[in-house]
Amino acid sequence: MQRVQLEIGLTTDRIHPRPQLVDFRGLRLGEKNEQLNKLLRKECNHDPDKLSDIRRHNSWEPSRRSNAAGDSVTSTIEKRYFIIEVTEKQRVWPVVIKDGRRVAEIRYCFESDATKQRLLPDLQMAKEKWYAAGLPENRFQYTEVSRAVCTSDRARVLLIRHNDEGKASTTDGMRALDPTDSTYHGPNMMLSDRLDVGMRDKAANYAHELGHAWGLLYEHQNRLWWAPPYTNGAIEGEFKFNCQNLRDYAEAAEKLTSEELAEACRTRNAAAAAGFIGATEYLPYFFGGKGEDAEFGGEPDMASIMLYPSGAGAIPGTAALTKADGSLIAANLNPSLRDVQGILALYDNNGLTTEPKLLNDKSNPKSSKFKDMFKMGKKDRGDC
Repeated sequence: MQRVQLEIGLTTDRIHPRPQLVDFRGLRLGEKNEQLNKLLRKECNHDPDKLSDIRRHNSWEPSRRSNAAGDSVTSTIEKRYFIIEVTEKQRVWPVVIKDGRRVAEIRYCFESDATKQRLLPDLQMAKEKWYAAGLPENRFQYTEVSRAVCTSDRARVLLIRHNDEGKASTTDGMRALDPTDSTYHGPNMMLSDRLDVGMRDKAANYAHELGHAWGLLYEHQNRLWWAPPYTNGAIEGEFKFNCQNLRDYAEAAEKLTSEELAEACRTRNAAAAAGFIGATEYLPYFFGGKGEDAEFGGEPDMASIMLYPSGAGAIPGTAALTKADGSLIAANLNPSLRDVQGILALYDNNGLTTEPKLLNDKSNPKSSKFKDMFKMGKKDRGDC
């Protein structure tokens, strides 16, 4: 029995800002159902058993290709970002239903009215940077809650704090509470309005932190871009790390032996164990991040807002990180297309799907029309 091969993609719930239809032999959406109707009726006339066979056939599902690791991909551009690996403990922000639409939502609160007044204008600009870069505003939203709700539901609300020391840090995604960690009560975002840190731009610094909140990791910490002695992978790395130029290097040197300091400048785990914060924010991840195969990587995204500029965390006038040839890495003030693609892919795989719903899926709004098509065939011919 010859099977009918149907390459279809009728998308009804996408997170892209504009409809992007999967091509079906050059036909537009309105023509796809008509053509599909004809194909199914023709096959049904030949053999009534084929109808159920078509319903079961995996060609109803949208075609996808996978990389060597089994991760579904649609283009190389989508495979050049660095995102959290979602586990039972490491999660993304929940997807909620608003006006019948799936929305990824970050609920947040400020530690005080003074903090809100001080940070909100530039934080709003940071949000707009992501929307301007292509993150769909109708799919990725922020909801401020009262401090009472922030306290009662602390584990699921992002608490935004301010400091004058130039410190910036954000929980990557939404971590689950850990009974063994008494210091973690819920996701946090620490912001500073100093202009001598990070990108040296408040809105850009806050946009970087929002990237972490959604689940992006530092672009420069993808192990694919590092060569020995930092990894056992690439023969030639993309970066040159000058650990001795970090602002807190001297502090680390005072409390560590020369061997311990060398190891803390080489591996992130050793740096974290030693409390060498500057090094932990540069050295590559080996666990906890989802990178891409070299086949899809190629090179780091030098336009990423998740990439540190050369002077970040460094002694003034020096560079902590440069390109492999020694040239400086510029500050990126806006998210890149790949940054946006990373967030889309992360939430695509965790509840905010871009996958087409099958026509025989009851949750597909076109499901009733799909069933009517078969009823019409039965009524017209009585043989199927």
